Amino acid sequence: MERKIFLLLFALLFSLIEGFAQGKLKGLMAKNDSLKKQAFNEGRPWLSPIVAPAYTADAGLLISGGMLYSFRVNKNDTVSQRSTLPATIFYSSKGNFGISTFLKTFWLEDKFRFNMNLSIRDKDNNYYGKGFEQINATQKSDTTTLYHETNSNVEIDFIYKLKPSFYVGLRLSPAYVTTKNFALPVENDPYRTQFADRYFLNGMGGQFAYDTRDMVVNAWEGMYLNLSALFYDNCIGSKYDFQVYEFDARYYNTIIRPGNVLAFRFYSRTTYGDVPITELSDFSGGKNLRGYLLGQYRDNTTAFLLGEWRYTFRKKTGALSKNGMVMWLGTGSIASDVVTLTKWVPNGGIGYRLELQPRMNVCIDFGLGRDSQGVYFNFTEAF
Repeated sequence: MERKIFLLLFALLFSLIEGFAQGKLKGLMAKNDSLKKQAFNEGRPWLSPIVAPAYTADAGLLISGGMLYSFRVNKNDTVSQRSTLPATIFYSSKGNFGISTFLKTFWLEDKFRFNMNLSIRDKDNNYYGKGFEQINATQKSDTTTLYHETNSNVEIDFIYKLKPSFYVGLRLSPAYVTTKNFALPVENDPYRTQFADRYFLNGMGGQFAYDTRDMVVNAWEGMYLNLSALFYDNCIGSKYDFQVYEFDARYYNTIIRPGNVLAFRFYSRTTYGDVPITELSDFSGGKNLRGYLLGQYRDNTTAFLLGEWRYTFRKKTGALSKNGMVMWLGTGSIASDVVTLTKWVPNGGIGYRLELQPRMNVCIDFGLGRDSQGVYFNFTEAF
């Protein structure tokens, strides 16, 4: 029954957005497109707002509002890509609240990049334990897995181009976390009780990247490799000492014609040290394995693989339309370390794309996990 509700909501979202694009407002949208094209040609900023519902099993029905803002840091710089600032705010039927932004900026003919991700979430969450064995033995309920989490996190990247396609950068990641209202098994969990109910974390580290993507927010061609390390330490104000190592590999290839793209991603994250439950590795979320409950699968290490087909429909004239779709398959795993990543769970889904700005989409995705599913609303692609 729940799956039918999710599919109905996804179909409703598709029809509403498609109807908006093709209905009585078609003339108004054509005028808006003309103004948008002029703004892009002149290097001026452009703002695209949108409101849409979504659904996830952990948060319930969501009302999401957001915007996609793009601009050029220097309108005379024709080498750098347009900078983007997608931002969303949501409130759910379960009382969850969240704000997130993903700023990506390009400076000095792409010799320097500054990125910042801000996330503020006040929500009920679930903790099933650490590792597959404990998680699979735990049944989700308000009396077994529930707790409340308030998490404010900022991730800041300063990235410098060493030479064409090669980048090096500094990474900062402060966060303040409060957890409370634990179900009794969570309150008494041996791993969780090692940590305080509230704490400030501060991480500092570096990264090295190889990037040949034709467009960062929606690549049709190219490759992206990123290796990063973050170090949380008392000497820089962090409550706990631990390390985070990430490897992110992506590949994009256009097949036959523009707008018909195969995209692949492999991602791994490993932690060492005194890692609070909120900082354990996890493969869920709207940018990872869509369809899995946030925080359901946690351990020191995670890895996942995704393959996605992205298809933009064409008009009768042969030109690309504003409408598209995606289909993906993936798998993910968690373990105490990289060597023991042996048990994998499946993931798949389908999504609708509406182009708000050239090569910049609003995304509605229906994802399926092993025992869960959800409808996700995002700006720009998952990867």
